[in-house]
Amino acid sequence: MVNFRQKKYKLEDISIKKFIVSKFLDFKMVDSRTIMSQVQEFQLILHDKHVKGMSLSESFQVVTVIEKTIIILERL
Repeated sequence: MVNFRQKKYKLEDISIKKFIVSKFLDFKMVDSRTIMSQVQEFQLILHDKHVKGMSLSESFQVVTVIEKTIIILERL
């Protein structure tokens, strides 16, 4: 019984982590919302990642943010 619960919670934890990473990678800057609201949304995603004890290299995070920012700036 204990082994079943452990597996169940591990699977739940894995799916939550996959969801957070998916939100991180799929995040898009759009013209229709203010930059500040989008930055706050992205900060919440990073906070969720931190709370779950997940680590992504700092350089990967920086490159991802720059890439997402460049896309919106190119539209201006």
